[in-house]
Amino acid sequence: MTGGDPHDGRGRGPSGTAPGGAGPPDDRVRGRILSARRALVSVAVGLVAGAAVGVVGAPELVPLVTWSVAATVVLTWVWRISWPQDHRGTKLLAEEEGRSRSTDAAVLIGAVVSLGAVALALTRASGNRDAVAVALVILGVVAVVLAWALVNTVFALKYARLYYKDEAGADGGIDFKQDQPPAYSDFAYLAFTVGMSFAVSETEPVDTQVRKVALAHALLSYAFGTGVLAVAINLVTNLGQ
Repeated sequence: MTGGDPHDGRGRGPSGTAPGGAGPPDDRVRGRILSARRALVSVAVGLVAGAAVGVVGAPELVPLVTWSVAATVVLTWVWRISWPQDHRGTKLLAEEEGRSRSTDAAVLIGAVVSLGAVALALTRASGNRDAVAVALVILGVVAVVLAWALVNTVFALKYARLYYKDEAGADGGIDFKQDQPPAYSDFAYLAFTVGMSFAVSETEPVDTQVRKVALAHALLSYAFGTGVLAVAINLVTNLGQ
């Protein structure tokens, strides 16, 4: 594979300029997508929703409602910003995202902790057929799926950061097998493919650092896939009693 084309999506040349000599994207796209501020706002919204559920008399649902609402806000916020971006906007945002690694870690830890909350909820719901027990199981499914989606979203942002290194570095590390440099939608395709199949498809990592991240991603996704299956089985079992 050769790297003569600076716009080649195969990860060999800089892609800060659009094909045809177009200028850089609007500076309004600059800023971190998964910033600490956005994460804290999402948590605050989740806490308000959880408190409301507790006030109406269902304290058992508070942890799962809090997590589910916070995760939904984060996912909506992140993809509302990132999905419309072309490769130029993606490059600018990915370069800014280099300072969001601590937020990434916090979100991933929260996703893992949510599995513990789901396990406790399933323990509470086991053998019960009241409305709260059914709600716990359903919320458990929702919480695990949202956690899985968050994990894949975080890794999509990671792949974009790895590909679009800082301005002094050469872009690359992932072969997208296309002439157009990749946008966030391409990184989402890669991340959710790994999340669903625990492997890459035709999109190929060609860098050791990217492969290390993909390995960690696949292992974590496998754990969440197991969690989704366990919760689904529990849901069917409870509804069938």
